[in-house]
Amino acid sequence: MRFLLGWTVKLGFLAVVYLTMTGNLKVQLPETVLGFEVPAPARQWVERNNQVSDIANKTQTGFKQISDSFK
Repeated sequence: MRFLLGWTVKLGFLAVVYLTMTGNLKVQLPETVLGFEVPAPARQWVERNNQVSDIANKTQTGFKQISDSFK
């Protein structure tokens, strides 16, 4: 049972990381976690990924509108 629980936690963590990297999950880091300050580079990395995801969505929407206009 402990083995299955361990793998479930590991795979769940990897799923969250994957969804965050692909832009399907928006993550907002707090200023502190358990009393420790979150490093500025980590917050910048998350904000940058969110901005890239937004730009990708806008680009995809633009291309879809262009392709719809050709139909």
